[in-house]
Amino acid sequence: MKRVIRIQTSGGKVPPQAMQQLQGAGLNAQEVVNLINNRIKQVAALGFQNLNIEVEYDDSSKRVLRINIDYPPITDIILKVAGKDSPSHQAGKEIIGDIPLEKLAEVALIKIEELGSKSFKSALKQVVSTCRSIGLTVNGKDPKEVIKEIDQGAYDELISKYEKNINPS
Repeated sequence: MKRVIRIQTSGGKVPPQAMQQLQGAGLNAQEVVNLINNRIKQVAALGFQNLNIEVEYDDSSKRVLRINIDYPPITDIILKVAGKDSPSHQAGKEIIGDIPLEKLAEVALIKIEELGSKSFKSALKQVVSTCRSIGLTVNGKDPKEVIKEIDQGAYDELISKYEKNINPS
Protein backbone atom coordinates (compact mmCIF):
# COMPACT_ATOMS: atom_id res chain seq x y z
CA MET A 1 0.00 0.00 0.00
CA LYS A 2 1.32 3.43 -0.96
CA ARG A 3 1.70 5.99 1.79
CA VAL A 4 2.91 9.59 1.82
CA ILE A 5 4.88 11.55 4.40
CA ARG A 6 4.70 15.32 4.04
CA ILE A 7 7.70 17.34 5.16
CA GLN A 8 8.45 21.05 5.15
CA THR A 9 12.09 22.02 5.09
CA SER A 10 13.27 24.71 7.43
CA GLY A 11 16.41 26.73 6.81
CA GLY A 12 16.99 24.68 3.67
CA LYS A 13 17.24 21.38 5.56
CA VAL A 14 14.96 18.56 6.61
CA PRO A 15 13.94 19.17 10.26
CA PRO A 16 14.66 16.56 12.99
CA GLN A 17 10.97 15.74 13.50
CA ALA A 18 10.81 14.58 9.87
CA MET A 19 13.61 12.10 10.63
CA GLN A 20 11.39 10.68 13.36
CA GLN A 21 8.45 10.42 10.95
CA LEU A 22 10.57 8.60 8.39
CA GLN A 23 11.98 6.22 11.00
CA GLY A 24 8.49 5.62 12.39
CA ALA A 25 7.40 4.54 8.90
CA GLY A 26 10.24 2.00 8.85
CA LEU A 27 12.27 3.84 6.21
CA ASN A 28 16.02 4.42 6.21
CA ALA A 29 15.58 7.99 7.44
CA GLN A 30 19.18 9.10 6.94
CA GLU A 31 19.22 7.86 3.36
CA VAL A 32 15.94 9.65 2.54
CA VAL A 33 17.09 12.88 4.22
CA ASN A 34 20.38 12.77 2.31
CA LEU A 35 18.48 12.34 -0.98
CA ILE A 36 16.20 15.29 -0.16
CA ASN A 37 19.02 17.56 1.02
CA ASN A 38 21.03 16.77 -2.11
CA ARG A 39 18.07 17.64 -4.36
CA ILE A 40 17.21 20.90 -2.58
CA LYS A 41 20.68 22.28 -1.89
CA GLN A 42 20.81 24.43 -5.05
CA VAL A 43 17.43 26.06 -4.52
CA ALA A 44 18.05 26.45 -0.76
CA ALA A 45 21.34 28.22 -1.55
CA LEU A 46 19.31 30.76 -3.54
CA GLY A 47 17.34 31.62 -0.41
CA PHE A 48 14.30 29.38 -0.82
CA GLN A 49 14.46 27.81 2.62
CA ASN A 50 10.95 26.43 3.20
CA LEU A 51 9.94 23.82 0.65
CA ASN A 52 7.11 21.31 0.79
CA ILE A 53 8.15 17.73 0.11
CA GLU A 54 6.22 14.50 -0.26
CA VAL A 55 7.90 11.17 0.27
CA GLU A 56 5.80 8.42 -1.28
CA TYR A 57 6.67 4.92 -0.11
CA ASP A 58 5.40 1.36 -0.18
CA ASP A 59 4.24 0.42 3.32
CA SER A 60 4.83 -3.30 2.87
CA SER A 61 8.34 -3.19 1.37
CA LYS A 62 9.38 0.03 3.19
CA ARG A 63 10.78 1.27 -0.12
CA VAL A 64 10.71 4.91 -1.23
CA LEU A 65 8.84 5.15 -4.52
CA ARG A 66 9.10 8.87 -5.20
CA ILE A 67 10.25 12.11 -3.63
CA ASN A 68 8.26 15.08 -4.89
CA ILE A 69 9.61 18.54 -4.13
CA ASP A 70 7.38 21.57 -4.55
CA TYR A 71 9.90 24.05 -5.93
CA PRO A 72 9.11 27.77 -6.29
CA PRO A 73 7.80 28.97 -9.68
CA ILE A 74 10.41 29.14 -12.43
CA THR A 75 10.14 32.93 -12.76
CA ASP A 76 10.84 33.36 -9.03
CA ILE A 77 13.98 31.23 -9.29
CA ILE A 78 15.21 33.04 -12.41
CA LEU A 79 14.61 36.47 -10.85
CA LYS A 80 16.46 35.42 -7.68
CA VAL A 81 19.41 34.10 -9.73
CA ALA A 82 19.45 37.33 -11.75
CA GLY A 83 19.36 39.41 -8.54
CA LYS A 84 16.05 41.06 -9.43
CA ASP A 85 12.97 41.58 -7.27
CA SER A 86 10.31 41.74 -9.94
CA PRO A 87 9.87 41.10 -13.66
CA SER A 88 9.61 43.70 -16.40
CA HIS A 89 6.30 45.54 -16.57
CA GLN A 90 6.57 45.66 -20.38
CA ALA A 91 7.87 42.30 -21.50
CA GLY A 92 9.69 42.48 -24.81
CA LYS A 93 10.24 46.24 -24.48
CA GLU A 94 11.77 46.78 -21.05
CA ILE A 95 14.99 44.90 -20.24
CA ILE A 96 15.61 44.60 -16.50
CA GLY A 97 18.90 42.73 -16.70
CA ASP A 98 21.03 39.98 -18.18
CA ILE A 99 21.69 36.44 -16.99
CA PRO A 100 24.37 33.96 -18.04
CA LEU A 101 23.18 30.80 -19.80
CA GLU A 102 25.12 28.69 -17.28
CA LYS A 103 22.90 30.06 -14.47
CA LEU A 104 19.82 29.15 -16.49
CA ALA A 105 21.21 25.64 -16.92
CA GLU A 106 21.28 25.40 -13.11
CA VAL A 107 17.63 26.50 -13.01
CA ALA A 108 16.72 23.94 -15.68
CA LEU A 109 18.41 21.24 -13.61
CA ILE A 110 16.29 22.19 -10.60
CA LYS A 111 13.04 22.30 -12.59
CA ILE A 112 13.57 19.55 -15.21
CA GLU A 113 11.21 17.03 -13.64
CA GLU A 114 8.45 19.61 -13.28
CA LEU A 115 8.92 20.92 -16.82
CA GLY A 116 8.22 17.48 -18.25
CA SER A 117 10.88 17.90 -20.92
CA LYS A 118 12.13 14.88 -22.83
CA SER A 119 15.72 16.15 -22.66
CA PHE A 120 17.86 18.62 -20.75
CA LYS A 121 18.23 20.64 -23.96
CA SER A 122 14.46 21.17 -24.25
CA ALA A 123 14.23 22.02 -20.51
CA LEU A 124 16.96 24.63 -20.96
CA LYS A 125 15.11 26.12 -23.94
CA GLN A 126 11.95 26.42 -21.83
CA VAL A 127 13.87 28.23 -19.09
CA VAL A 128 15.55 30.55 -21.62
CA SER A 129 12.19 31.39 -23.21
CA THR A 130 10.84 32.40 -19.79
CA CYS A 131 13.54 35.10 -19.61
CA ARG A 132 11.99 37.01 -22.51
CA SER A 133 8.64 37.29 -20.73
CA ILE A 134 10.24 38.73 -17.59
CA GLY A 135 12.58 41.15 -19.34
CA LEU A 136 15.94 39.43 -19.15
CA THR A 137 18.52 38.98 -21.87
CA VAL A 138 20.72 35.86 -21.88
CA ASN A 139 24.46 36.28 -22.40
CA GLY A 140 23.64 39.81 -23.61
CA LYS A 141 21.27 38.54 -26.33
CA ASP A 142 17.55 38.23 -26.91
CA PRO A 143 16.43 34.84 -25.54
CA LYS A 144 14.96 33.96 -28.98
CA GLU A 145 18.45 34.26 -30.47
CA VAL A 146 19.93 32.08 -27.70
CA ILE A 147 17.30 29.39 -28.37
CA LYS A 148 18.33 29.36 -32.05
CA GLU A 149 21.98 29.00 -30.98
CA ILE A 150 21.02 26.09 -28.69
CA ASP A 151 19.25 24.41 -31.62
CA GLN A 152 22.35 24.93 -33.79
CA GLY A 153 24.53 23.17 -31.22
CA ALA A 154 26.43 26.22 -29.95
CA TYR A 155 26.01 25.13 -26.32
CA ASP A 156 26.18 21.34 -26.63
CA GLU A 157 29.21 21.14 -24.32
CA LEU A 158 27.38 23.07 -21.58
CA ILE A 159 24.26 20.93 -22.08
CA SER A 160 26.15 17.64 -21.81
CA LYS A 161 27.86 18.88 -18.63
CA TYR A 162 24.46 19.42 -16.98
CA GLU A 163 22.82 16.28 -18.41
CA LYS A 164 25.23 14.25 -16.26
CA ASN A 165 23.75 15.87 -13.13
CA ILE A 166 20.09 15.07 -13.70
CA ASN A 167 18.62 13.58 -10.53
CA PRO A 168 16.39 10.55 -10.82
CA SER A 169 13.13 11.09 -8.94
